[in-house]
Amino acid sequence: MLVRVVLFLCAAVAPCAADTSDVCGAPAVPIHLIQGAGASSPLTGLTGVVIEGLVVGDFRLFPGQLGGLFVQEEDADADTNAHTSEGLFVFAPNLAADVSVGDTVRARGEVREFFGLTELGRLEWLKRCEPRGSASAVDVALPLDAANGWESFEGMLVRIEPPLVASGAEELGRLGELVLSAGERLFAPTQRSTPGAAALAWHERNQRHRLLLDDGRHALWPNPTPHLETISGAPLRLGDRIEAVEGVVDFAFGKFRLHPTQPVRIESTGVRPDPLAVPRGALRVAAWNVENFFNGDGAGGGFPTRGAANASELERQRAKLVATLAAVDADVFALAELENDGVGPDSAAREIASALSTQIGAPIDIVDPGEGALGEQEIAVAILYRPDRVAPVGIPAVLDARSQPLFDSARNRPSLARSFVHAATGERVTLAMNHWKSKGSSCKSAGDPDLGDGQGDCNRTRTRAAEALAAWLTADPTRAGGAPALIVGDLNSYPKEDPLATLTAAGFVDLLEKFSGPDAYSYVFDGAAGRLDHALASPALVPFAHGAAVWHANSDELPLFGYFDENPPEWFAPDPYRASDHDPVLIDLFPDRDGDGRTDARDACPDTPPGPTIVWNGCDTGVPEQLDATGCSQGDRIRSIGARAPRRGGAASLLRHWLIERLAHGALSARECKAILACARRRA
Repeated sequence: MLVRVVLFLCAAVAPCAADTSDVCGAPAVPIHLIQGAGASSPLTGLTGVVIEGLVVGDFRLFPGQLGGLFVQEEDADADTNAHTSEGLFVFAPNLAADVSVGDTVRARGEVREFFGLTELGRLEWLKRCEPRGSASAVDVALPLDAANGWESFEGMLVRIEPPLVASGAEELGRLGELVLSAGERLFAPTQRSTPGAAALAWHERNQRHRLLLDDGRHALWPNPTPHLETISGAPLRLGDRIEAVEGVVDFAFGKFRLHPTQPVRIESTGVRPDPLAVPRGALRVAAWNVENFFNGDGAGGGFPTRGAANASELERQRAKLVATLAAVDADVFALAELENDGVGPDSAAREIASALSTQIGAPIDIVDPGEGALGEQEIAVAILYRPDRVAPVGIPAVLDARSQPLFDSARNRPSLARSFVHAATGERVTLAMNHWKSKGSSCKSAGDPDLGDGQGDCNRTRTRAAEALAAWLTADPTRAGGAPALIVGDLNSYPKEDPLATLTAAGFVDLLEKFSGPDAYSYVFDGAAGRLDHALASPALVPFAHGAAVWHANSDELPLFGYFDENPPEWFAPDPYRASDHDPVLIDLFPDRDGDGRTDARDACPDTPPGPTIVWNGCDTGVPEQLDATGCSQGDRIRSIGARAPRRGGAASLLRHWLIERLAHGALSARECKAILACARRRA
């Protein structure tokens, strides 16, 4: 019966008599008929199937490689159906035959589906034949037409042209896998799109743009690590560019992947970034998820922990964390994922504070919520600060279910708030540090499952936390007299999701979007970048925010550079790079840019102190000078118009538009506008 099925399937292909002999050149079953147009072969389970084709990939070693060959139909025998692959994996572990890439081979075995991969297994024999024809690499253009488009190329030799971007490397050290994307790096769906249909469409877009580059091995912790160095010799960072890649398409562990058959060339796109310098006189807040800093029992024992598995790992982890905290030169450090063991002498918070103090040669204090452990979970948030730069005011405050019933402190980590006065400027701010429930752990028992809209598990739990936080801060929990508020921390929510929408609806302003744009990211998951770590200011604080930025010291770095024992020891350094899986968020407030010892409106435009009248291009307009709401003078604005004009005549056009706007708002009279235009004509 099965032979009749084969004959029926082969009827349209001549010659196809299902010859099962080992005579090279005799009729064989075309590979595209074995592959079929669907996800699995129509011939699954058929034994005694003979194929003949060219070897396009040799990975026969086992378990060191894949245990077989990739064989492709010669070009002349390929069909015209774009949905049927012409390649097939032949499982032949440690095959002793004298076979090389480019050879024509004939083999007989059983058609199988091995965890989703169509292959020829239970091999009866495989022999090399006289050279015949060729099997060319197929050009594949990304993005694919459909997310499952790789099925049409399974087992084939393909070539993918640039631009390709390194987008994810979570499994590079352990599995030898590197996520590439076409054109630009991948972004988490709800980083770019609203939950629901738009986010699901973005996820599908990501799948079409994505390529998983493997290394031709199934071994754990391959040595040497593949795809590690760029052409210049610098280590790979996400965002680096990859030249054209050529290899065979495989399916394993639930994903299509490409095993390269030619060297992979990676072009470095830049050096490791340093943190931005602190503006003169500003108060800097650094908010950072430090990825499970646990110090055992605090006396050299108590291992393994959720973080470091032993004392030597703890030493390396601490060195990298302290290097990061010292480099950002912050006045206040808001940290997430510390061991929840209070602030006593043996606590994780005290250990990191003491090590940082020693490193920078300045005192470091810890906000003590007065409760020992902060909630009942393994990890907690903490606030450290430099008492030589800021002083606490009011009282520390904890947001949990006791203070706001909407806040589920059995799932979210309790939030911690403290108000500070900035010694340099006398300005005050209330800092609220948060770490909300993650997307990857179930909240079904709370009636809050993953709704399939792109926001993951526990979205309602996080959204209620946002509602509770906004209401709590309105009530001045730190009793600091209503100091403006800064919300920071790992909210486990991307910018387009409900929790962030809740906070912005309550009036808080997303400082990272304001200063760094909508694509600011702090974390990479499954090859997609996104921002789980946030900084939002109350309306009263926004005018005093000088900047907010993410320091990409971690998310773009390889996990291989972290502190874990399993990483190659030669890649470890006690530096800030890959100290955690999250990037630090840096917020600068109350800058004294003009150096007058106070924060005021003139700090927005410090370089040109205004005179009594607007003077421009050496021409005194006679128009009284004044500052706008941002602290810039009208002369500053006019000069900036000239600087950004694309050509000489363009300055006059832009100036006229500006003057019309000022006239419409009553900021200038018609006579004053004419006086300014007179100086413009002199400039022209």
